[in-house]
Formats: sequence, C-alpha cells, structure tokens
Amino acid sequence: MRRRRMKWVRLTAVSGAMAGLAFTASGAAAADDDDDKDDAPRKTPYQIVAEAPDSEWRPVDPENMLVMDLPAGDVVIELRPDFAPGHVEQIKTLARAGFYDGLKFHRVIEGFMAQGGDPKGDGTGGSDLPDLQPEFMRDTSDVDNMTVVGRDRMAARIAFMDGMAAAAEPESLRSFRADRRVLVWATHCPGVMSMARATKPDSANSQFFLMIGDARTSLDQRYTAWGWIVDGMESSRRINRGEPPDRPTPIIRMRIGSDIPEAERPQVEVFDTSAPTFMQYLKAAGHANDGLVKDVCNIRAPRRVKGKIEL
Repeated sequence: MRRRRMKWVRLTAVSGAMAGLAFTASGAAAADDDDDKDDAPRKTPYQIVAEAPDSEWRPVDPENMLVMDLPAGDVVIELRPDFAPGHVEQIKTLARAGFYDGLKFHRVIEGFMAQGGDPKGDGTGGSDLPDLQPEFMRDTSDVDNMTVVGRDRMAARIAFMDGMAAAAEPESLRSFRADRRVLVWATHCPGVMSMARATKPDSANSQFFLMIGDARTSLDQRYTAWGWIVDGMESSRRINRGEPPDRPTPIIRMRIGSDIPEAERPQVEVFDTSAPTFMQYLKAAGHANDGLVKDVCNIRAPRRVKGKIEL
C-alpha cells in the first residue's frame, strides 16, 4: 500500500511530499476507524431481536390459536390455514365440539413424536367427520408469505412463512414440468403439529402428533403439518413416553383462542421472519451464513409471550 501511495503522489518534490504526508495521515485515520469497527462489540442474537421495532412483531390471531391444556401446563399452537386449510378447519370443529377433551397421548416415541386424538386410545379410532384430503405440499405460486433464508443439505431452498419453517424446490424447475408446479412444504421439526393417518394419503381424520425430534427425512411431503407450538414446548416435552405409555398423558381441554375470554387468553407475538432483522438474527446466532442454513430444526422464530422475548 505505501509503495502505491508514493508513486501516486510524486507530482513535485514539495507538493508531492506534502500530499504524501496528507495521504498518509488520512490513511492512518481510516485504518484507525476500521480498527475501531473491528473492536466494537457485536450484538448478540437477543439484542438484535430486543432492539427491533414493535412493527416487526405480530400477535397470533385468536381465531387461529389452539390452546391445549396438559397436566404440565398449557401448550399454545398457532394454526396455519396457509399450509393446510382443510385440516385446520377440521381441528377447529373438533376442538369446539370438545372432542379432544380427556383424550390421551397413546403413542409417544422419544426423539420422534407424541401422537394423540384417538377416542379408542389405540391408534385405530377417529371422529364422525369425513376423512381429509392430503395437504402435504403447496405450489410456491400460491403463497405470498415465503421468505427464503438459504439452502441446506436436503432442500434447495429453506424458507420461513410467518414464523414457521418450510422447504422448497428450486423455482427453475417450473419451466421443465408439465404441470408448471414448484412445491413448498412444512418441515417436520420439533414443535410442529402434524396429522396422523393410515396407509392411504386421504385417511387423516382426528389423530394428530406433535414433533419431539427432527423427522424431516421420513415425514416431510408425506404428512400434513397444520400448525406449530408458539409457547409451551416445555409442557409438551413432559408427555409420558411409551407405546402405549404406562400412564398416558391426557389432554385436559382443547380450546380455540377466540373462544377464551380475552383476560384469560394467552398473549403471544411472533417475530416478522420476512424482515431483514430476522436474517441478522440468524447470522448472529450462527444458524445461516453464505446462503447455507446449518440446521433448520434448530431455528425457532423469536416470540414474545406477555411481552417477554423467547428465542
């Protein structure tokens, strides 16, 4: 750098010397500024989220809030009609009818999932409502809330849709397909709610499961995800394990948020995963870098519960 500066400033003996001194001084000042920037403390993931404006938070819609009372505490689920409108409607109907109240988790596998919603308690029962058509995937052209944050070892695109993680095919496939479809689907990561079914894809009815572990390789694009836990993961982890468990954990009561008096209703907000701040948060937390997402199942969109931030 110094040799280039000396060549550049050789105009005359005097003016060149003075210009060289001025250039050296300014260069030193710039270098000091760079050093100051390097020495400045970097913000933690929590600080990035905490300093975000209120406009980057959204309250969970009470009509799409499902509150499942368990012995260990409430589990608050955000229903996602943007992923599975038919399944969400059926869950709402059954919950409002009191169908799930008192039913037990009859199949709970550590590191995998907890299954419930069967009135028989053995995995063979269902409701009187019709079975559901599969809603495993959607065309990316049908969604308007998908924000791509990178790629990973399993999917060309990893995205978030209003807080919930998803995976998608590359958009370039559209021109090569006869149906012109490019698919996006929810990732079966811990905290995701999905629908149980028999062998036939259109056999889902009332039974559901909540994810305890990462099962993307076995469940993605094969089962319908209809929501995600926004508060109460600790309560869900206390569901007794077993096939069946020796003492199955019951669902004390299941209610839709809009049916709960406002004073008693859980107050949950979700961070805007389409905002640039969310990408800053991912990088600061080491979840994503240079377009590569390390493990989408380790990422949970930040939430505020009664004003307290949860990462």
